[in-house]
Amino acid sequence: MEVKLIPIDQIVEDPDQPRRGYDEESLQGLAESIRRYGLINPITVRPLPDGATYQIVTGERRWRAAQIAGLTEIPCIIKHIDHDTATTEQLIENLQREDLAPIDKARALKNLKESRRLTNRELAQMLGLSERTIGIWLGLLELPEEVGEQVIAVSGRPPAGSITESHARSLLELDDPELQTRVAEKIREEELTSDETAALVRTLRDEPDRADEILDQPAEQVLAVAEVRGPALEVRRFRRYLEGLDVSALHPSHLPPLEEELELLLEIIAEQLQSIRAEVG
Repeated sequence: MEVKLIPIDQIVEDPDQPRRGYDEESLQGLAESIRRYGLINPITVRPLPDGATYQIVTGERRWRAAQIAGLTEIPCIIKHIDHDTATTEQLIENLQREDLAPIDKARALKNLKESRRLTNRELAQMLGLSERTIGIWLGLLELPEEVGEQVIAVSGRPPAGSITESHARSLLELDDPELQTRVAEKIREEELTSDETAALVRTLRDEPDRADEILDQPAEQVLAVAEVRGPALEVRRFRRYLEGLDVSALHPSHLPPLEEELELLLEIIAEQLQSIRAEVG
């Protein structure tokens, strides 16, 4: 393993680095530690074809903090690897960090998958993850960009109103980007839990024609009746049809057959109620 001091101005970041943002306060804290004790852990770099500069493989946060601390050179482990291998190492390192945004993980996984022409299964095996985990992260890229950017990684109890990966899994069950965006707004504004979000999404999927009505109501009110499932949903839709039917506006010829069908319906309702009560009781 080759370790050497390299002038900091000969080191450049990797534009494909999975991590996109750095907490400024945390960076300043690390810079202060470096001023006092120096850079204890070397960063990893790879030499570029120009022979004069090095690209960061891992340790960009330490490199940035070292610049803030005023260092002119830092210890580096030099690895003679290609760009794809460097990307893999960056991704593996960053996957261990809880503060890496899920959307950044997703973008890095997509880049790695496409550059190496891998299936989700092959990518999962390479990284030591489950295929389901890979699918969930890549799924974030199917959300509207502004929603995907808001998904946070959490350990423990997430802040109220935040959109977690659990929330995102429910959002992905909706095919309409506009609905995904509106539900995401509801998650933030009404501080919905992941379970509440899942129930709301189920209601929207079960009753797509009422999406606007459902989303215009407080989620608490919607979820209070969200336990209706299966055939009951069909009955509810028909009930709403009957409630909205203006008999006075019908043609006189429509009334006798309608009366006959409603009478038959009453008989069926009585029979089904008896059967249900027998099953429940």
